[in-house]
Amino acid sequence: MSVLIAIASAHNTTTSIGQRIATRLATHIPGPVVVRAIAEIPADGVSPYSAVIVGSAIHMASWLSPARKFITHQRTALSERPVWAFSVGVPGTEEYAAKETEKIEAEVRKSVPALRGHTLFRGRVEREQLPWPVALFFKWFPKGSQFGDFVDWEEVDKWADKVGEEMKKETEETR
Repeated sequence: MSVLIAIASAHNTTTSIGQRIATRLATHIPGPVVVRAIAEIPADGVSPYSAVIVGSAIHMASWLSPARKFITHQRTALSERPVWAFSVGVPGTEEYAAKETEKIEAEVRKSVPALRGHTLFRGRVEREQLPWPVALFFKWFPKGSQFGDFVDWEEVDKWADKVGEEMKKETEETR
């Protein structure tokens, strides 16, 4: 089994999470696990892989444009293989995180109806990453938002292990 982890990252947190997922998947499945920026994936770039994970940072409650375009343009290729997705953002409250996760998953499913799973990981946000007007109001929207690194690597590992076990099981069943 070969896996493509296609990433749309704004400040490298999503890339770091994608690389961590790749490392964990490699312990579960035979074959290569490749992490690539979506902008570097050619039009037929999904075809060599038997499974795909798409990850994107969230800005303004939506995936980054390259990720949205990728799943739209690769709709046919993605429908022919198992696909998982993850988002990286800094939701302020659990309620907001749940709503954001649901909204993004619904958007992804428009292009990838058979999506195997989606999760939202907390990311990192620093004041200097945001335009000054946004940074000024950031701590009030959504309620409880703060600057800092909120990546829960144990949560990332747990999700990657779950996906890796699903891939391993599928590989064994097709033998």
